[in-house]
Amino acid sequence: MRRLLKTLRVMPCAVHRPHFIEPHLARTQQLLQDGDFASADAVLASLPAETYESLVWRICRDRRAPHWMTTWSAQQPCSPHPPLIAAYMDVWGAWVVRGETYANAISFLRRRRYPKIMAQAYEKFVRIVEHDPDNAMALAGLIHCDVVIGIGEGQRDAWLNGLLEAGHFHGPAIRQYARGTLPRWGGSHDEHVQFAGWIVEHAPAGSCSHVVAAQAILDDAFTASEEITDIRKIAGHLADDAVAAWLRRALLKWADATPATLAARIGEIGTRSDDDYDGVCLETFALAAYFAGANEESRLLFKALRGRLQIDDWENFIPPMPMWLYAITSKRRGARRVHDRVCRALGLDPREVCM
Repeated sequence: MRRLLKTLRVMPCAVHRPHFIEPHLARTQQLLQDGDFASADAVLASLPAETYESLVWRICRDRRAPHWMTTWSAQQPCSPHPPLIAAYMDVWGAWVVRGETYANAISFLRRRRYPKIMAQAYEKFVRIVEHDPDNAMALAGLIHCDVVIGIGEGQRDAWLNGLLEAGHFHGPAIRQYARGTLPRWGGSHDEHVQFAGWIVEHAPAGSCSHVVAAQAILDDAFTASEEITDIRKIAGHLADDAVAAWLRRALLKWADATPATLAARIGEIGTRSDDDYDGVCLETFALAAYFAGANEESRLLFKALRGRLQIDDWENFIPPMPMWLYAITSKRRGARRVHDRVCRALGLDPREVCM
């Protein structure tokens, strides 16, 4: 019956899987709840930068976090994690007040309130960096605060350059800097593409930093979606041979592959990406390749993805629906339909891709 419903396109073939951070989050929350802060320190110290960043953002949203940070600091006064998470809790609180919208749509009271909370976070990040100048997550936080409220006296380049000169292509810091190059955050399209291109040129093979190239293309697609509602037309509008070639280069460097070994490497990544950031990169590159016109690579990535979604970008391309349909569907179902539509546009059968 389910296959019949999928054939009739009543039910989308793609599914949402838990975000890769969920197992790490559950383990860390249990350690914090048990008061085993020494083990929590060891777990966090062992995580890659992208996993650590995702974990920090999720802990910030837990209502028990303030109590945990106080107790953790008391029992492990030398631990770097409680003050860092406390600073990100302020960043998260500022975003809750601000809301995910354009600045001109924020009400006057919230527009006055959220910068004060973000400034509190900035001061905490400054104190962390004063004691540990190489704390990459704190530097990423400083870049974030500077992008969002303009605080920091123009030190954004210096913060990132300090990491890069030390050879640290710290993914979270690079993505925060890339946000500031977007037109809606005070940058420009050329600056955004130029920065992503520099990262692709200089970041080491295998680094998740290369995903900023795919994110640059997705941002162009998101901007286009404000006027074009059909995802296939957006892809036709953005497809460009030079952009596709540039994305292929970023894809090869992220996968640490050559054109001859790319298929094998993507297959390998697809089978082991359930609990790390590579799963997010795989999904981001798949959608970006479709918009860039790199259809061969997009088909390869979609097959490796197997219709298992975890990022929100798909929701940006849900086509308009009648009002009554909004009452009986959800954004997640709409996102899964977007996935299936792209599969068909690429000549793939979503029933086979999502097996």
